[in-house]
Amino acid sequence: MSDILCSKCNETKPGLTEAPFPNEMGQAVLAKTCEDCWQAWVGQQLMLMNEYRLDPMDDEHSSFLDREMIKFLCLH
Repeated sequence: MSDILCSKCNETKPGLTEAPFPNEMGQAVLAKTCEDCWQAWVGQQLMLMNEYRLDPMDDEHSSFLDREMIKFLCLH
């Protein structure tokens, strides 16, 4: 685990050990998100899934969660 400059908290902190997704988005998260902010997103995602009754297997719901993750983690 190496230190990265996190796009969310703007601090240099330990990053993730591997990409959370096997795609370009996963690589962006790996390169720009610290472990602490990733864990904060996981909690936020769970809250969104419960609040809006989202099914991550539904393409529309998955796209919504992707957009919210990009905003939350400041990946734009």
